[in-house]
Amino acid sequence: SNRLGYVRTKTPEETEQALRAILPRRHWIVYNDLLVPFGQNCCKPISPLCSRCLVAVHCARVGVTRHR
Repeated sequence: SNRLGYVRTKTPEETEQALRAILPRRHWIVYNDLLVPFGQNCCKPISPLCSRCLVAVHCARVGVTRHR
């Protein structure tokens, strides 16, 4: 969510709270269920796989200095 430019937080807890403030409640679980595996498999913390990312054209790439 930070990398995509949706929020600007420093911890997972802050990210969760910020997203809860902007997302409708009915989307909380779905958003989490989609983004956790996305982060584990494509948008990795170090050297994300931007070349394989389906949402790269919409991504702000906040904090990305190196990607594959």
